[in-house]
Amino acid sequence: MNNLEDLKTIGVLIGISLQVIGLAFVIYQLKKLNTSIRISAQSALYQQSSTVRAIIVEHPNLRKYFFEKEEISSDSEHYDRVKTIAEMFLNYLEHLVIQQGSLRAGDLAAWHRFVSRTINASPIMQNLLKEKPEFYSDDLLRLYDIGQTKMT
Repeated sequence: MNNLEDLKTIGVLIGISLQVIGLAFVIYQLKKLNTSIRISAQSALYQQSSTVRAIIVEHPNLRKYFFEKEEISSDSEHYDRVKTIAEMFLNYLEHLVIQQGSLRAGDLAAWHRFVSRTINASPIMQNLLKEKPEFYSDDLLRLYDIGQTKMT
């Protein structure tokens, strides 16, 4: 009977060992998945940024409405294009804010400054946020508010 008890003990130990190995493998896989998700998020952000910037490169005369605090009149021939670009730009900035959990901690403060300063340099983006705040995340609106406070 002693041999049977020894075999049971060995079986239990093997089972526990396999569970520990399995758990280590799952942890390893989760870390790889986390890395993959971060890379994917970064790639999507840079793609979206490139799209917005490419539009501004195509229309450099509109840059002032996004980076130089230039107002645009609603009767301007460029108004609809500028408004559309501003909406795209805000969607990109909101994507940045929403993805902040996937950004490295050291980059987060820089991204927050970028979002805040970008919005505060563009009256058209500010107007969109004011006119339709329900279209944007609370985090994006909060960064805009923080930027407004620092500017005054």
